[in-house]
Amino acid sequence: MSEIDEAEVEIDPAEDGDGDDVKVEVVKQTGPPGVLRDRYTIRSNQPLPELSTPSADAFVAEDKRDPSRALFGLICKPELPPRVNAMRALKGVSTPGLMQLVEWGPMNWPPAGRQCMTVVYERPAGNRVMTSARSDVPRIDEYQITKRVIEPLTAALKEMDSRGVPHRSIRPTNLFYADSNGERLAFGDCVSAPPAFDQPVLFETVESGMCTPIARGSGNHTEDFYSLGVTVAFLILGRNPVAGLSDDVILGMKIQQGSYNMLIGDERLPLPIIELLRGLLCDDGEQRWDAEDLDLWLSGRRMSPLQPRGEKRAARGFPFMGKEYFNGRELSQAMSKNWDQAIPPVVEGKLELWLRRAVEDKDKANVVAEVVRMALNSTTDKKSSTDLMLCKVLILLDQAAPIRYKGFNAMPDGFGSALAAVMASRGDTRLLTEIILREVPRLWFEMRGEYQPDNSLMESNFKELRSYLSQTGMGYGLERCLYELNDALPCQSSLLGEEYVVEVKELLPALNVAASKRTDGKQIPVDRHIAAFLGARMRSDIDRNLTALSDPNQSVAMMGALNLFAVLQYRLGPESLPGLAAWVGVMISPIVQGFHGREKRRELEKEVPRLVRKGSVVEIYNLLENAEERVRDEQEFAFAQAQYAAAEEEIKHIITETEERAAEADKIGRQTAAVTGIIVAMITASIVVISAVF
Repeated sequence: MSEIDEAEVEIDPAEDGDGDDVKVEVVKQTGPPGVLRDRYTIRSNQPLPELSTPSADAFVAEDKRDPSRALFGLICKPELPPRVNAMRALKGVSTPGLMQLVEWGPMNWPPAGRQCMTVVYERPAGNRVMTSARSDVPRIDEYQITKRVIEPLTAALKEMDSRGVPHRSIRPTNLFYADSNGERLAFGDCVSAPPAFDQPVLFETVESGMCTPIARGSGNHTEDFYSLGVTVAFLILGRNPVAGLSDDVILGMKIQQGSYNMLIGDERLPLPIIELLRGLLCDDGEQRWDAEDLDLWLSGRRMSPLQPRGEKRAARGFPFMGKEYFNGRELSQAMSKNWDQAIPPVVEGKLELWLRRAVEDKDKANVVAEVVRMALNSTTDKKSSTDLMLCKVLILLDQAAPIRYKGFNAMPDGFGSALAAVMASRGDTRLLTEIILREVPRLWFEMRGEYQPDNSLMESNFKELRSYLSQTGMGYGLERCLYELNDALPCQSSLLGEEYVVEVKELLPALNVAASKRTDGKQIPVDRHIAAFLGARMRSDIDRNLTALSDPNQSVAMMGALNLFAVLQYRLGPESLPGLAAWVGVMISPIVQGFHGREKRRELEKEVPRLVRKGSVVEIYNLLENAEERVRDEQEFAFAQAQYAAAEEEIKHIITETEERAAEADKIGRQTAAVTGIIVAMITASIVVISAVF
């Protein structure tokens, strides 16, 4: 199994090493506008680069019912899975500190020539707080920070927490002045891209910063409060204190010094602000301040945030890749970025010796020794064994870190976004498949040493994914994993053309529209993506139908598809699907020919066109799958077969009897001729004798 380049998994947002500069190329569009929900018009010729995000372009939006309302629309990138669940939760929410999400949904977007997910927001009265992470921002002193920043933004986080949706895009460049006077701030968009995808490492916790951006996962609200702490530090200082540093350097400084020390350093700040930042920037998620702690701080109660105790520093460093590392977290991070180079020193026992002597952690050293021994004695592929060995060792060195395997780092709930992005870009999925098949997530859950109910649920989900990958039929494989991991991802089937299908009820209407544009007359209206989409989304058990779809007999596969479509049309509508019915009608010839009776076939060939015009897949299915007619046809065919067999037997008997009579006659004739000859001979002899005597 070859490794895949990280670039094939990671779709980078528009950023450089020290921030998330919003880079939008303004292109004048001359095509028609898009219309969302028959109400909101998105003007493709009126871009708003000042409101765009790294993953979505902004355009002027108009409400047909209220043209005076100030709105803008974000057009999401098709290759990235948007946060549809967050859209559902936040639609219409009006609260201080949060830009109101007015409407969302797929929309025909002429510049892209396809449907794109679109989000309509109320336009903020003020500008973006920071246009670039390198730019300065007007400082907000300790007396204003409470009213202008902490109060409205904490209210927004509380509202989102009550709805079970973390923001995950909190940073100064995604912060806007909610009013024209700049008195209050509000968070910008958080739904147009995967969670934390656009976040620079600086605004993410150490653990999330270690992840491939597309695979950071939703996390929880503790990450939001950390991002809020970094944002507050920017506003208090009026600048980016680490401008110009790369993400790797910033992450290394966080690990070595702690987030607070990295950002604030020797800056002289008022004690209340120091207290606030220490609480929000605590690198231990369990000790980090939350909304309740902020409420206490706002009420005037002063607390002393507990700072996490750093990992024990080794007596001597572990040499690796030309540098020495003095604790497990630093070393594991370096090894995860240099996978193949990290295996030899572990296999040779150097890491075990360092843990035992320099770190003086005999328990961890013993576990590492056992892991190495098991890998070396494994009967499976040596490369696979050593890869899994290093994965376990990295977990031991840093149990809070994400899943790390051969250069791909992910939180368990971020795996789905990564898979969606790779498949959308037609990248190499072998590494992601390998992670599932080798049960890498299970190792991560087992070796972290802590039980969490959510982890148990995710672990069972990964077990199901492994079973799906072991099946090659339609409705399974990597496509099934894709939809199981992304419950709001639109169906990726090429049969749907430009249609955007997120829910099962949208599938048949989309196929009905796509039917008029199809070019392949031999393609049944189901492929691997549609089958997997239905397998993951339908609440009823459709395993029997999926098995039928994989049958090499096309008539059996077509009946499986017909059954699925008939159930969907019966339950969800619409009543008429003429396009899909016509598509199906072309494909059912093998099924019609499967009936034995000529009269029955002629009847079906006459009836099917009527049902096609009616657009009823249900009636077409019932016509072809009539149990009584099937039984009658089989009985009549069996009777005809019996009659034919009897006639064949009679003919055979007659032929056999005729041959036997001919043989008997020949025998008798021969015997008669012989007797006659003997008699004639005797008579002749007698005459000769008598003539001689007389």
